[in-house]
Amino acid sequence: MAELPSPEALEAFILRFLQDKSHSEQIMVLAEYQSDFLVLFGLIHRVRRLARAYILLRKQAFTTEGEVLVRAAMEHAVTAQYAFLTVGGIERLNNSLGQAQKKYAAVIAASSPSAERDAWAAALPDPTGPQLPPFSGAGIIGQLDTIKFLKTTYKVLSQTGHVSHESQTDAIIEVDGEYRLQPEPEPFFEHEVLYALTGFCLLAAWIIARLEGNTREEARLQEFGVQLHVPWRLDTHLPAERRRFPNENT
Repeated sequence: MAELPSPEALEAFILRFLQDKSHSEQIMVLAEYQSDFLVLFGLIHRVRRLARAYILLRKQAFTTEGEVLVRAAMEHAVTAQYAFLTVGGIERLNNSLGQAQKKYAAVIAASSPSAERDAWAAALPDPTGPQLPPFSGAGIIGQLDTIKFLKTTYKVLSQTGHVSHESQTDAIIEVDGEYRLQPEPEPFFEHEVLYALTGFCLLAAWIIARLEGNTREEARLQEFGVQLHVPWRLDTHLPAERRRFPNENT
């Protein structure tokens, strides 16, 4: 793998994504992508807010704890790419979101029953069509990852979000045969995590530019991708029959 871009270059792109004034109040999308926008924008907006939260934590030396946010940004950005770029992906995502909401409402209504909550749970649609595959394993990541970058990143970022060996090794270290408490964990992968977050922001930004038909911004984002060694789309290696836009390779 090529040497990572500098942290300054990576953060500059993330800030460009976060400080995008042109999308602060409205987004004009192409008519053909209106339904896509309604399904995808929430995921992309979540990526932006998660990235902003990570940058704030990073400035306060909470980069390890911020890895939980980067993992969430990864799931939202990569899922959005899968849904937009694979055949039937938007329908699958919409069905998955509907089913998740239906199950969520049923749990809430069952744990704290009331006429209002029962009516809310019953009124929600119950999608029966195909849904998204699981995110990890051989699912979305396994299908979109050609160089094991997504799998490795997901594994690294999951160490903070789950009970893992890092819960122990981050807090207690051995020095000359003595065990010492370490109140602030050493951020071993801070540069790599910032690099990964840059990629997830680019994946999300590219989808917005595509939905708008903003070819100038698409080209600019591709330039950033080349400069920063991160992809702007994750579908070009898939078989043509699985790709929504099989004739596009950039």
